[in-house]
Amino acid sequence: MNNKKWFWWSLVAVWCAVIYSFSESSFFTGENTAHILSRLFDFWPFAQDDSDESVSPLNFIIRKCAHLSAFAILAVLVFRALWPHRWAYIGAWSFAVLYAATDEWHQSFEPGRTALFSDVVIDACGALVALCCVALLRWRKRLYASS
Repeated sequence: MNNKKWFWWSLVAVWCAVIYSFSESSFFTGENTAHILSRLFDFWPFAQDDSDESVSPLNFIIRKCAHLSAFAILAVLVFRALWPHRWAYIGAWSFAVLYAATDEWHQSFEPGRTALFSDVVIDACGALVALCCVALLRWRKRLYASS
């Protein structure tokens, strides 16, 4: 394996460790992130008295966007590590979805955490969107290179 492959697979391993550490830590439970957002709303000058009610949808959106982006990054890193294999897109998406499933399974053993199939679906969508963006950028680059 050449040095570039080692580099990309090392980044994949580091990113997988980051995702694992977020799953392992009780700091990133939904309850804790809601509490942090609630504290931030205390300092927000436009917050209303019912800010606790407005934290819940925001907490949900932030947490699901974190899922989307974490697994989008993972898919792109795996794609780069697999490239130029013909099956790099499918391999990257499959790796991301498999890791998402094992991550949710891991969360089922952590106190205060829940394993949700919907999170695996969100992770899979994040990986798919990222890989579609990669494909679009590569297509656009080829298009402009040929003209």
